[in-house]
Amino acid sequence: MEIEMERALDFMTEVAASLMSYGSPTTRTEIWVTRIGQKLGFQVDIAIIYTVIYITIRDKDGNFKSITKRLFSLPSDFEKFMRVDTLVKKFVDGNIQLAEAHIELKKIINDQSTYSIFLRLIAAALTCGGFEYVLVGGTMSAIASMVLGAVVYAATNYVKLLNNRFFQQFTSGIMISIGAWLLVHLFKGSTLSGVVSGSIMLFVPGLLITNGFSEISQASVISGTIKESEAMALLIALVFGIFAGTVFVGGMNF
Repeated sequence: MEIEMERALDFMTEVAASLMSYGSPTTRTEIWVTRIGQKLGFQVDIAIIYTVIYITIRDKDGNFKSITKRLFSLPSDFEKFMRVDTLVKKFVDGNIQLAEAHIELKKIINDQSTYSIFLRLIAAALTCGGFEYVLVGGTMSAIASMVLGAVVYAATNYVKLLNNRFFQQFTSGIMISIGAWLLVHLFKGSTLSGVVSGSIMLFVPGLLITNGFSEISQASVISGTIKESEAMALLIALVFGIFAGTVFVGGMNF
């Protein structure tokens, strides 16, 4: 029985960690892990406070096992999130056994992204250009935003020195402000505000803000407040980066 509890707890912990890492709201993750435990015949106590996961399971004889897991990175990945979410639903519905589900989960975690760098850059460019066109409406500004957004996205996501999210946001702001000043001279008819407003859309932590408010509304106040605080800090870093780049450009008299 102890081995069964250990296997169950390992699976539940990996599910919780992967869901949180890929962008799942705290409440949704807690519900799925609880259902997994109930499916296996255990009583589950789970609490997730942003990057810390606490799980305790008890069997019908009163035996229990607990685990605490610390997460160090929470990069969002919708494709993997949907795969893990689907896997958990299959397990809860009884369409897959624990051992098979655990193997499939490890495969999802270890898989590289199914989207190539080229497709990611195309998506980044279309996102920036689309937002600029909707918000401001300038065609040339939209094209300039597409170019700048793709370049900044590539630089901040594929340069290993930028693994720190706050430094990434600050650096992105600098590159956006300098790049916008340069591109308005290359794309005649574009505006500085239009290029900047389109390019920053990739770096606004919208998912973090949405999940934070969602969790606060569902009584996960601590986790939600932490997420909102982090989102505000990331926005401040982005704004200060844009300000620093603007000051630099002004000092160089571009």
